[in-house]
Amino acid sequence: MKRIVVTVAEDGTVSAETLGVTGSKCLDYVAVLEDLLAAQTVHSEYTADYTAASNSVTVRREQYDGG
Repeated sequence: MKRIVVTVAEDGTVSAETLGVTGSKCLDYVAVLEDLLAAQTVHSEYTADYTAASNSVTVRREQYDGG
């Protein structure tokens, strides 16, 4: 599940973290957050999700009835 966690500190500083977004796709959210928050990014870093596998495989077993 993809999520963005936005935290506002007492001093008004805003931080945001993407969760469940793998690879460089997380960078797509930077511009969106800047627009939504009317803010400019001053620091960013990759989380563990950046290096997580961005591809998944679903395996389904189907029974062939010979017909």
